[in-house]
Amino acid sequence: MNPVKAIKSDRIGPDIFWTHWMLFFETTSNFLGRKKLKAFGENSSLRPYATIVGSRNISVGKNVVIRSFSQIHCGKNGIITIEDDVLIAPNVFITTNNHFFSDIRTPIRLQGGSAKDILIKSGSWISTGAVILPGVTVGKNSVVAAGAIVNKDVPDNTVVAGVPAKIIKKIL
Repeated sequence: MNPVKAIKSDRIGPDIFWTHWMLFFETTSNFLGRKKLKAFGENSSLRPYATIVGSRNISVGKNVVIRSFSQIHCGKNGIITIEDDVLIAPNVFITTNNHFFSDIRTPIRLQGGSAKDILIKSGSWISTGAVILPGVTVGKNSVVAAGAIVNKDVPDNTVVAGVPAKIIKKIL
């Protein structure tokens, strides 16, 4: 049997990467959230097996739940703000990062990239398996349906679904 090796990104530091073994217990998750995120609001919960990358640029409001197996990736120049009373279901992927790919002779990893801020406004629900792409604002009291890929802003009080996400309902 091969011994388990720690890789460079399995660390707690300025660019924190929390792996599933660090977040097995919810109390540990919430403690790390308060210590490592830019802000982690009162009564918020970071569930076990969630992955956070670039924590110094991530703010989480009050009464937010980030469920298991969700991933939040924030690049050096990006900011993610999650306002109060937001629900993030399991297996959600949120990223500020994007790659450039204009030259087919150069590997994508060598072509650079960009980061755009993400804002998830209060009262929103991001459902299971949804993807929030760079530069998106999810409006207040909005719902992103399961499996949706959001590449444009979501207005307040709407439900979006599909690939790419489109408005399917207004919430009155």
